[in-house]
Amino acid sequence: MKKTFVLLCCLVPLAHVAYAKLTVAKFPGTIDDMSFTSRMEIAAEGYKPFLDKSAYQELNIVPGEEIYTDHMIAVAEAEAEKAKEQEDYCKQHPEDKTKCPDKPVVTTAPVTTTVQSGIYSGRTIGGGSVIKNNSIVGGSCYPAAKDNHFTNKVLTTGKYEKIHPAFEKGLITVFRKEGGCGTIKNDPCGYTCYGIGSNCNGGTIVNSRGQAEDIYYKRYFANYKIDKLPDVISTDIFLASMASGPGTALSQFRDFLGLPKSTKSVDEEMINAVKNYPGDIHNKWMDRRDTFLQAVAQKRYNGSVSRGYKNAIEIKRKNGCHVEPTEPIYRQ
Repeated sequence: MKKTFVLLCCLVPLAHVAYAKLTVAKFPGTIDDMSFTSRMEIAAEGYKPFLDKSAYQELNIVPGEEIYTDHMIAVAEAEAEKAKEQEDYCKQHPEDKTKCPDKPVVTTAPVTTTVQSGIYSGRTIGGGSVIKNNSIVGGSCYPAAKDNHFTNKVLTTGKYEKIHPAFEKGLITVFRKEGGCGTIKNDPCGYTCYGIGSNCNGGTIVNSRGQAEDIYYKRYFANYKIDKLPDVISTDIFLASMASGPGTALSQFRDFLGLPKSTKSVDEEMINAVKNYPGDIHNKWMDRRDTFLQAVAQKRYNGSVSRGYKNAIEIKRKNGCHVEPTEPIYRQ
């Protein structure tokens, strides 16, 4: 018996499909297409691993003021802009407690201070008395000072507090400025953690603050014999070495002391010059570094990074080993 199949066809109008309206698709933009404010906020988030990398021959831990300032400026300006916007908003809308909550009362840990013949007793880095003269080496330092441009936290492990308090004081400042991981644009040291770039560390990525501390101490503070300098200035020379490289820093410091320039490590001639220096060697050296960095800012950046350099000098000036803080910060 034959089966007959009937094929039914439904005719559907296709006019609208055949002549569908095309819409414009926007081509994906790049970071260069963003506004300055947006790019500044991206930089302020931290180091970005997708940004430029390059090789560099000489070990240069911590991108110095001359090359890490773009990041520092971005952070400072982004935070200042957000704070200003928040302040302006809260002045106009004080009733909005979700965005403008009442500010909590902040108290700092009490510090008992006794000053006798230049000796400070209290809560110090190193745990002993601070002896303020140009001869003491390996003595205790005052606690770190609060700053408006950098984090107000002690981020070190504390390992070197007893080994060399002046190094610990400088290390606290380094980590307050260089606390993250990632890549700074145009930084030759590549991917960086805690201020140490992998390209400048034999290709090895630092994965802990403790590891970074050991590198700073062995390759810089001890290797260039900065640890032999009196505490009154050793913290400052360590930080200058991080910023501009040990050779530049040591040569500048010898010239500052009236000695023949040399990029070699600290020697007895330099140590004796510090011991016999008349006046406030810490602040005079900060003045010299400020002058140098402002000249770099004008020559290399047409003055655009001057404020960032000033901020860096400010935190170092307030955080010398023998500088008593107005608002101290402590390890939590």
